[in-house]
Amino acid sequence: MAVSLSMILYNLLSIYLEPHRYDRYIERSAAKYALDPALIRAVIYTETKFNPFAVGGAGEIGIMQILPSGAAADYARANHRPEYSRTDLFNPELNIDIGSWYLAQGLNKYSGRPDAVALAICRYNAGDSRVRRWADASSGDIVAVIDIPSTGAYLEKVRLRMELYKRIERK
Repeated sequence: MAVSLSMILYNLLSIYLEPHRYDRYIERSAAKYALDPALIRAVIYTETKFNPFAVGGAGEIGIMQILPSGAAADYARANHRPEYSRTDLFNPELNIDIGSWYLAQGLNKYSGRPDAVALAICRYNAGDSRVRRWADASSGDIVAVIDIPSTGAYLEKVRLRMELYKRIERK
């Protein structure tokens, strides 16, 4: 019982406390890429619960779980700079900027579609080629065509957390 209660308390506190640790980086990247800060916070929470030292099983690094050979390499090319080292990607400011840039790329790619945010979130989780296939098969609701259960669950987690952050921001 104590473990369950402590987890519940931790989750409740994290809603109010943890997103604010990196506010200046989140707000800066949100403004830079015309993103909702609640979306960035929700992705961060879903990826690592705001842990800047996280390392994923497929080599993802940092607070937003950036792949060195994926989003980080694309970001470096787009900004005409050399690729980032693994150590660089543990920097929360850089990591949040790269992750936000990648989210914005997905939103721009699918702008005009009613499910653009969902497509961008799925792209962040499952990659561009899968989401392109789902977008082609979708008539406006990507949820119906996602064939990777973990991506469907990821999308739902990010959406729920984003709504929670939006409610908190309105207060």
